Order: sequence, then structure tokens, then C-alpha cells
Amino acid sequence: MDSPRKMRGISKGVSFSSVQDPRFKTNRISVNLITSLNKETATINALIPQVLRKGFRGCEDFTELNQRLQALYGAYLDADVQKRGDHQILSFSITVISDRFALHGEPISAQAAEILCDLTLHPLEEEGGFRPQYVELEKTALIDTIEAEINDKHSYSVNSLIREMCGGEPYGVPRYCFPDRVGEITPSAALAQYRELLRTARIELFFVGSGDPEPVCQVFEEAFQSVERDCGASALSRSTPHPLREGEIRRKTERMAVTQSKLVLGFSTGIPADAGNVSAVRMMSAVFGGGGIPASKLFLNLRERLSLCYYCSARYDIYKGLVIVSCGVEHQNAKRAEEEILIQLRELQEGNISDREYQSALLSLKNAYATIYENDASVENFYLGQLLTGQDLSPEQERKKLDALTREELVQAARTLRYDTVYLLTGKEEEAHE
Repeated sequence: MDSPRKMRGISKGVSFSSVQDPRFKTNRISVNLITSLNKETATINALIPQVLRKGFRGCEDFTELNQRLQALYGAYLDADVQKRGDHQILSFSITVISDRFALHGEPISAQAAEILCDLTLHPLEEEGGFRPQYVELEKTALIDTIEAEINDKHSYSVNSLIREMCGGEPYGVPRYCFPDRVGEITPSAALAQYRELLRTARIELFFVGSGDPEPVCQVFEEAFQSVERDCGASALSRSTPHPLREGEIRRKTERMAVTQSKLVLGFSTGIPADAGNVSAVRMMSAVFGGGGIPASKLFLNLRERLSLCYYCSARYDIYKGLVIVSCGVEHQNAKRAEEEILIQLRELQEGNISDREYQSALLSLKNAYATIYENDASVENFYLGQLLTGQDLSPEQERKKLDALTREELVQAARTLRYDTVYLLTGKEEEAHE
């Protein structure tokens, strides 16, 4: 079965993808600017989407913009910044009801696309920069967002492991970079950077819903024809897998006022995202410690059998070829937990996989693919991932690849793992006892 995603180029480095499904009652329309992740531009790029969503020429503030959205039967506008592998993605999306539900036959989706084009191509400007009050407001909000990340100790510890493990790579740059860089941003610098993004970033436009994508595509096609583009700079490159490193395991311990320690282990595979054994690595990671799988090796042994941790799971980062294991432990159990994680990895590498472990992982992954079509955002998220990894498969095709796997392929995938880095977040009081 072919992928249901239909794709065509509409300008230099600008593509339009559509996925139609009659089960949806809404249409999701989005603009995604994909650029290389680096510490010099990551923070200013993270600020830009929130400044842009305040309004545009002819729609001078967010109140007026909100009124226009409400006139489209309560359309929902969102702006965000993502980090995927070595890429940073600035996203703008509008979700509207399908045109067939309009009371008077209004072309709602095309009108929503026009708003997105105005937001992205005709921002509010004052004296050669973005509107200053909007920039200052969003600078404060961005600092709050960056500083708030530390309150989620699980995410903080995983991100700290990635910074330590991939410090010399684009992937090591935090999603929003650092709060001390926010204060340096000026309205003119932000606008200049955004103009550079419009010229050089890869731009992926999406339509996901039950309606006709053609009117939306026509709006985008007309709008982007006049945008100056650098076709060479906007080529979509792939993320480079984290290299297999020889030598001692890198270790990092950080102390904070926490009651539960966080232990995170980073493994590299060296496998690129478009390799033929990616499905085997994904399945192997699920058997090892897939999140939410109670029959995974880490859950069954570290949590249930040995009571070494409060939670323990493994996740696979396809873009960088990483498997990251994270767990919440008492400080005195951290060393023992690390040892047991490595024991369970050796069990995998030696082919000791029970039917229960295998079938539970298979069912969990297949169910994850089956639920992608439960909402339009997850559909777009899936196909954007396909673009970034150079694939063009449907969720159903990915599910069938799992069915075709053998246990030997899982064992071979496990044997690619190289222990690289370990990060421990623990309490300040523990230092006095060591």
C-alpha cells in the first residue's frame, strides 16, 4: 500500500504535503521552517514564533487576530519550536473545521491558509525590526520557559545527559539554548534572523484533514512565489548519527535539592535514520525498556524484581541513533541500578528474550502506529519525521515491518549498542555521605 501522503514542490525549497482522511472533522494547516540547530541562533529562533503569532500587517494586534480566528468558527492557532536531531523547526499551525461544515459554504481552510501566509510572510515591523513591545514580552516568557524546564527533573536529567553526550554536535544544543542569551536579542536582530530563515530554511507545508487540500495549496503557492529563496541552502540534510566512541565511559554528577535521584544512561548505535535495521533497533529498545511496557526487561527486573527504582524506561532516538535509559532511584541504589541495566542489556545481546517480552513490545509498538490517526497533529508529526529521515512510509507500512522482524535481528541490533555516557542528578546532602 502506498503512503497516503501526497507531496509536491511549490517553490524553491518549499514543499506541500497533504494527508486526507474522512474520519477527521477538522483540517490542520501548518508551516514548518526547518533549519540547522546551532547555539548561535537557537535562542533567537525560539523567540521568533511567539513574536510572529501576535499579528501581521493589516492585523495589528493579537486581539484583532483572535477575532479573525473566531470568525472562522473558532479556529485554533499555535506556534512552537521543536528540536529533532540536528534540526530546529519553527512551526505555525491553524486547525479549523472542515469546509463542509460551514453554514454558508465559506472556504474556511483557504482563509486559514491566508492567515498563516500573512503571519509568516508579512510580520509586524517598526523601525527596521519586530514591534519592540512584543519582543520584550516574549523575551520574558522565553526566559520563564527555559527556567521552568528545570522543575521537571525527569526531562531535565535526560536533556542534561544529551548535552553531556553530544556536546560537540548540534544535537547537544538545548531546545531553547540558554536564558543568558535572551537578553541580547533586539527587535532588529530578530527580524534580520527571521528574514534569513525565510531565505534559507527548508519549508514544509502540511494539510491534514478530511477536506480538499487543493485550495490551500493554491494559497500557499501564490504566496511563496514572491519569496526570495536560496535553493542550495534550503536543501534538507539528514541528522548525523552520534559517533561510536572508544575509551572510558563519560560520567557526570549534578547535585540539587531533590529527594529522588535521576540516573540516565546514553548508548550509541551509529545507525543512520534511513538504515534498513532501524525497525529492529526500535523493537529492541521496546523489549529493553520501552516506556509504558510492563513486560520490558528493565521494568520487570529493576522495578518489579529488585525494587531498585521508581521507574525505568528506554527510548530510541532515530535521528541520532541513540538509546537513552532513564530511571528514578534512591541515591544509594544508583550504582546497583546501573549495573543491573547493563546486565539486562547483555541478556538482550545474548538472545535471552522471552515470548512475553517480545509479544508485549510488538503489541505496544503496533498499537502506537495504529493510534497515529487519532488526531491530525500526530499524523503531521509522523510524516514530518518521515521527511526528516528520508522515508516515505505510512504507519501501516511501519507496522508491517515490525511483523517481519526476527529475534535474531533484535539480537544483532542490541549488539550495536555502545555505552557512552552516564548522568546522575542527586541530592546535595548526599555529597556529605560520600
